[in-house]
Amino acid sequence: MSAARTGSRTRPFAPALGLVAVAAVLSLSTGCSTDTAGCGPAPSAEVSQADLYGSYTGPHGARLDLTADGGTSVRFSVKHWPKEDDPEILTEDGPSFDGGGVWKLLNPPGEDGEIGLTFDDLDTSARGATVTGLQVGKEDGHTVLFARLGDPDVCRVFKLTS
Repeated sequence: MSAARTGSRTRPFAPALGLVAVAAVLSLSTGCSTDTAGCGPAPSAEVSQADLYGSYTGPHGARLDLTADGGTSVRFSVKHWPKEDDPEILTEDGPSFDGGGVWKLLNPPGEDGEIGLTFDDLDTSARGATVTGLQVGKEDGHTVLFARLGDPDVCRVFKLTS
């Protein structure tokens, strides 16, 4: 390592300190961020329960049907639903299951739409690991349901389209 001279003093670590300062600035400008605004479809705040009824399909044959059984009871069914919420479900056809339960819109009016899925008789191997929350978004004018998976600094989105 070369030494830097200032007046009559020698500073052997001056070049290294300069590199550390540059690295710190770069990490602040390109580093980790919890802002997920650019990851996935644009969230939709103007959504009602009635807007969401229908069928949605996703990766590896995943299917979600949101229905109304009359009154306030709203049910869903899934086919080929991933047992895990790990980002690998986007690239690998992993373990899945068929099932159903009750769904509800979780957001207050005017906030980004989000639905919660409560499964009936969920297999214990999937409990706590499967996708149970989906955000509501718009993409090309169509409603989509999606969940951001894994590290928020890496954009991985489980997306279901109608």
